Amino acid sequence: MQVTAGAKDAAARDRRIGLAWGLLAASIWASYSVLARFGIKSGLSPLDLTLLRFLPGAVLMAPLVWRWGLRDLCGIGWRRGLVLTLLAGPGFSLLFTTGFSLAPLAHGAVIAPASQMLAGLILSSWLAQQPVTRESILGASVVLLGLGFMGGDSLLHGEGSVTLVGDALFALAGLCWGLFGALSRRWQVEPLRITGVVTVLAFVLFAPVYLALGDLHRLAAAGPGMLALQLLAQGLGAGLIAMLAYSRAAALLGAGRAAFFGAMVPAAATLLAIPVLSEVPTGLQTLGIVAVVLGLLLAFGAARLLIVRRERSAG
Repeated sequence: MQVTAGAKDAAARDRRIGLAWGLLAASIWASYSVLARFGIKSGLSPLDLTLLRFLPGAVLMAPLVWRWGLRDLCGIGWRRGLVLTLLAGPGFSLLFTTGFSLAPLAHGAVIAPASQMLAGLILSSWLAQQPVTRESILGASVVLLGLGFMGGDSLLHGEGSVTLVGDALFALAGLCWGLFGALSRRWQVEPLRITGVVTVLAFVLFAPVYLALGDLHRLAAAGPGMLALQLLAQGLGAGLIAMLAYSRAAALLGAGRAAFFGAMVPAAATLLAIPVLSEVPTGLQTLGIVAVVLGLLLAFGAARLLIVRRERSAG
């Protein structure tokens, strides 16, 4: 009995720690979405934002990566390291930031985390052999309803076909993160090491691309204030801390549950966009946000928790 009680206490502790890491990642994602859109509207390109996303983390993590060893890429292996870098590195950043040049912030704030959740749910059961619960299926259904509202908004307002392309890019970005979490869990990679590997490899692979295709004059013209803001939000926040936090949450909770931390992103990012970007959500966008948040909370077991608490208080 003592062993069972100890195991339960350890599992509960892991859930609490995983919850804290997941909430940290979600709060950074919310502000990052707004500031990425702000950077695009201020004249920065997706290439600029991608460079700023990985530069600070690469500088900070390079000594650790060197110390851990390059022969087997810090014990992760070059094949696995390159696959995870492709999913969470420049590819994800370019998809996500290019989406903001084609679609409103409310779409990216909803579609990317919703796609991440759906991908994490499916892939975790396939790759990591984690069971899919009825709550997860119900929540995913409500999330799909929210995505339908956002798709309807794309067709009814503004440049529908262009916005739909942006929505598709957001969906692909979310798929990348869901697959990143599932593979990280399956391969049992240590969160700090994979964070270091992804940030350093992403910068090494992307820097030559930026020098060939980017515009250093435009980057310099953004001004020190904008560059400092984006380095903080993109590089230290999204590129380093959020990746470490999400990896820790996936390791402690599983990729399926970790993917649900996008639940707070749509509402938080959309509300933050009102004063920062002067982007007020439409009626369909608001319905999409509510549906996605509700679906994510249902899948995370919020409804069951409320029922249990009500039964305890009634008893």
